[in-house]
Parts: sequence; C-alpha cells; structure tokens
Amino acid sequence: MAAGSHVIIPRNKKEKNMSKIKESKETLEKYMWAIVGILLSAQLVMSMGAYAWGPLAPFFRQDFHVTCTQIGMITSAIYLSATIIALPSGFLVDKLGAKIVLVFCLSIMGFSFCIMPLARSFSIIIICSAASGIGYGMINQVSIKGIMYWCTSRTRATAMGIKQAGVTIGGAVVAILLPAMTVSFGWKTGVLAIGLIMLLMAVAVFIFYREHPESHAPVSAAAKVKKTDASLLKTLSNPVLFTIILLIPLMTFNQVCVTTFWVLYLKEALNFSISTAGLCLTVAMVSGTVGRIGWGIASDRFFDGDRLMPLIILSIIGAVSIFFFGIISAKTSLYVFYFLSALVGFTIVGWNGVYITLAGELAGTELAGSIMGIIATAGYIGLVAGPIGFGYMVDKVNYFTGWLSLSVISMLTAFGFIYIYMRTRKIRMSEKIKSVSL
Repeated sequence: MAAGSHVIIPRNKKEKNMSKIKESKETLEKYMWAIVGILLSAQLVMSMGAYAWGPLAPFFRQDFHVTCTQIGMITSAIYLSATIIALPSGFLVDKLGAKIVLVFCLSIMGFSFCIMPLARSFSIIIICSAASGIGYGMINQVSIKGIMYWCTSRTRATAMGIKQAGVTIGGAVVAILLPAMTVSFGWKTGVLAIGLIMLLMAVAVFIFYREHPESHAPVSAAAKVKKTDASLLKTLSNPVLFTIILLIPLMTFNQVCVTTFWVLYLKEALNFSISTAGLCLTVAMVSGTVGRIGWGIASDRFFDGDRLMPLIILSIIGAVSIFFFGIISAKTSLYVFYFLSALVGFTIVGWNGVYITLAGELAGTELAGSIMGIIATAGYIGLVAGPIGFGYMVDKVNYFTGWLSLSVISMLTAFGFIYIYMRTRKIRMSEKIKSVSL
C-alpha cells in the first residue's frame, strides 16, 4: 500500500505541473495579441506626431513664410535625432527590456509636442521636433524585441505588419483631422492634442505591458559585452544582413518624401483643395496600413515564410505607380489619383512589416534590439536626407524630377532584394546538396 502510494503521488504532481505549464503556455499565447495591440497603439500615437507635418505644411508655409526645403527640415530634424539615438537605444532595449524603454520614448515625445505650441519662431519648432525624434527613434527597437519574444515564426510577419500598420493609421488620422482642426482652432491645438495622447499612452503601457518570461533570463556582465560584440560582428560579416542595411535608406527616403510632400504637391502643382489633397494622402495611408498587414500575412501564409519575394514584388509595383503619379495632369480623373495613391501607399508605405521581420529573424531573439538599432540608424539616414533632398529638387527643378527620382530608387531596391534572393537561394541549394550527399 505504501509502495503504491509512493508511485501515485509523483504522477499526480507531474500531471499538475504539466497542467500548469499547459495553462501558462495558453495564457502567454493569448496575451501575445494583447502585446501586439499595445505596440500597435503606441506606434499609432507616435506616428501621429511624426506624420503631422505633411498635413500642416500648407499652414506653416502661410504662418511662417518658409520654403519647401525648410518644411522638409522639420521632418529631417525628427529623424536626425532618431538616427543618433537608434543604435544606443537598441543596446538599451536588450539590457533593460521593452517596457521601460517604451514608456520613456512615449514620454519624451509627448512632452516635446506639448511644449511645441509655445514656440514663437520656426527655429523653436525644429528644436522641439528634434527632441521628439529621440523618442521616435526607439520604437522599432522596442517592438522588434517584444514581437521576437512573444510571437512564433509563423506569426511574426503578421504581428509586425499589424504593429507597423500603426504608422500609416497614425498618418491617416492626422491627414483627416489636423487640417480641419487647424482651420477651426489653429495648428497649436492639434499639436498639443497629439502630445497629450502620447503621455496618456505612456501611462497605459506602464500599467498593461508585460515582459515575456524568457526575456528575464539572467545574463552576466561579461556575456552582455560578448553579445554586443557578437551583434556588431554578425552585422558586418553577414553579406545578406549588410545588403539589407544598404537598402533601407533608399526605402525610407521614398516613404518620407511621399508622406511629407503628397498634400503640398497636389495643392501647389495641381491646384487641389486642401480637403481633396488630404483625402488622397489618407487613401495612401489607409492603403499603406492594408499593405503592412497584407504583405505580412502573404509572407507568412502564401509565401511560406519567405520575406524576400514580397519585398521584390512591392518594390517593382511601387516604382511603376509613383512614376505614373508624377506624369498625370490635373485634368486626370480624381479616381485615378485615388487609385495611384492607393498603389503608392500599398507599396512605398506598406513595406515595413515584412522588412523588419526579415531583419529580426536574421538577428535572432537575443540580438534583436541591437541589430534593429543598427538597421534603424541606417534607415534614418534616408528619413533625414529625404525631405531636404526632395524639397531641394522641387525648389530648384520641379516636382516631376522628384517623383522620377523616387521611381528609380524603388527599382534599385527591387534589384537589391533580387540579389539577396538569388544569393540565399544559392546557399540553400548548396546546403541541400550537402545534406543529400551525407
């Protein structure tokens, strides 16, 4: 009897432990989408700030009497700060975790926008924009860290696409609301509202965000240093990852030029009303939202986890659509403008989710923040150069030259992803031959 009981008790304990593990796993899987929702919301409100300047550009031109190049300097100031902070913040995310850094970046950006309405000169606007860029430069490192831990390889691109949809949703929200709010209450009210929303989001993140249990695994100081060195060496020695770093400034250059100058081009060059021009930008942003989620789902489901083929396809479509956008006239049907705006948004704005997932998977879970910091630094180069470069081309030549240059850049990114695809395919075939021979 004693022997029998001795056998039964451990089995019951084992069953209870297995039940707890199963329950814990199911709880984590359910909370995964809550984490994605939190990251989506944070990205959305921060993107409202980053993309506010396109819809506000006509009003700034009127109030401050500035050139297109100066308008571009606002966006460039944000991304210059983001460029500087991207690399160290990636290491910071790996060290402190996603939650602390996410609360900080929302807070610093929110306070910057709340202070901005007090500005009495255009130079103060640029300084406040630069301060907000410190916060905006951290969001991708935070999100890739969270998603790499919480999501599996079968859901990462979809989850990242959903999170990245916050960028375009935020852009669409400000494209719709800011022009009307500015006409009724002035641009300062709109900017202040965005800042307050960011601060409220920081409080929500502090209350509801959870770190994944596996992210709390203890790491020695020596191991942390070794991990950091490994991330840098891995980035520089991996030709595929290195090529990806070279391509992202081209893609971000195109994206920021579209979002910054879309409304201004339609109003100044084609004499569209502010509301109609804003609606075209809204269509592009909504389509970009669909693209970020849609390309992620396509990558996970229809391309069986392949990230490169969707990037090749969207780069080619983007090049063609933005070229035609640059050559059509004001007499063209408005529905054509909506259609091309949708195509440009779906591709030029909708690439981020698949791209960031590809980079994160190449980096691995432990190095996700550090590698994303390096990639983000490269990406912000395009975001800084884009508005100033495009604005300069418009001031010195014309809008057609600007749109043509974006079309050429998009084709260059397509060729870059084709190169990576062919190289990785060759490596896979070589590994397959070796496995067969063994």
